[in-house]
Amino acid sequence: MEFYMLESSMLCITRKSNPISLPITLLEVKSFLRVNNNTDDELINNLISIASEYAQWYIEKSLTKQLWQISCSGYIPRKIQLPFNPIIKVNYVKIIHINDIEELIDERYYHVDIVQSHILLHTQNNVNRIEILYEAGYTDTSLIPAQIKHGILHHVAVAYKNRESENTNLLTFIKDIYSPFRELKLVL
Repeated sequence: MEFYMLESSMLCITRKSNPISLPITLLEVKSFLRVNNNTDDELINNLISIASEYAQWYIEKSLTKQLWQISCSGYIPRKIQLPFNPIIKVNYVKIIHINDIEELIDERYYHVDIVQSHILLHTQNNVNRIEILYEAGYTDTSLIPAQIKHGILHHVAVAYKNRESENTNLLTFIKDIYSPFRELKLVL
């Protein structure tokens, strides 16, 4: 009796640079919270950062400009989805051959679909692994959908007003705000 393994890929996504800015400002949050002093500025800034990260990971979008690397080994598909869109640009595509020789791939040998957030490889001979370095995120915070910003504001407000509590049920409301921005994923 023979057993066959299905070809599979191993994908790894790594953020190579942290966001330089946040989707909302301290001033916006303090206005939303009706805070008129500077006593909790450090706390509020930390909550903005945490809420922004939560939003980003939940909806799988880069809210501000960041650098990402995706690595794929094993079976290398011709079409590779680039998570944490919107894609700004692909910096490079590098293949690592079976003999561990690295090679940068010329742009003529792949196509980047910024709208669909994927890269289509035209060739893939003797490839052990592929690495793609790309920039993603909204180039201006004014382009971030208002509903996402609204969700971050509410997340900060909930965390700020309930900082002594461990009640995670309040996040259901926040997830509902973000849900239209999540992409449907089918597992076959």
